[in-house]
Amino acid sequence: MGTQMDGLGHVGVGMPDGNTWYNGLKSSEIEDAYGLKKLGIENAGVFFTRGVLIDVLAFRDADRFPVGYEISRDELEGALHRQKLSLKPGDVVLIRTGHGKLWIKDNETYNSGEPGIGLEAAKWLIEQDVAMVGADNWGIEVDPPPNPNRPIEVHQWMITKNGIYFIENLDLEQLSADHVYEFAFIFAPLRLKGATGSPGNPIAVR
Repeated sequence: MGTQMDGLGHVGVGMPDGNTWYNGLKSSEIEDAYGLKKLGIENAGVFFTRGVLIDVLAFRDADRFPVGYEISRDELEGALHRQKLSLKPGDVVLIRTGHGKLWIKDNETYNSGEPGIGLEAAKWLIEQDVAMVGADNWGIEVDPPPNPNRPIEVHQWMITKNGIYFIENLDLEQLSADHVYEFAFIFAPLRLKGATGSPGNPIAVR
């Protein structure tokens, strides 16, 4: 589908006593045949906060990062320094990789994997206490994963362990072209009871 938000019930972490979700909840506590009894997207509310575009692609003077390219913490910090910005608690951080340029034009490559952040960069964003991370790809984190035995590890660290929402399949090209790196970010997920996420149309207001 198109632009979508991952809620706190989107992914869990496998444990010896069963899957654990955000806030230490177990599958038996949050799931039934009708969806999520807890952590449903209807509980997320409206996002109206500072948004920051980290244009890593422009920082590297590249047209598009290839599938499997891992964006590092140093690249995030370098791009922010170039943009003369720093992150603040509660920010929504949007990361430009160029992968979105393939959308509809080359779906086979688009779906084959993606450039994105690795665990080092994710942990740094967690330290910044951001509210949400988005990107112009379908899953935020690099794919194929650096460790094939630990897929979606960034999802687990950010969503499950730290309550940071994801918003995927964004179009960030116009923001980059206009050199708009700081803006008001507005997004209201659909109140789909028991759903793990929501489609939607986020807005950046300069």
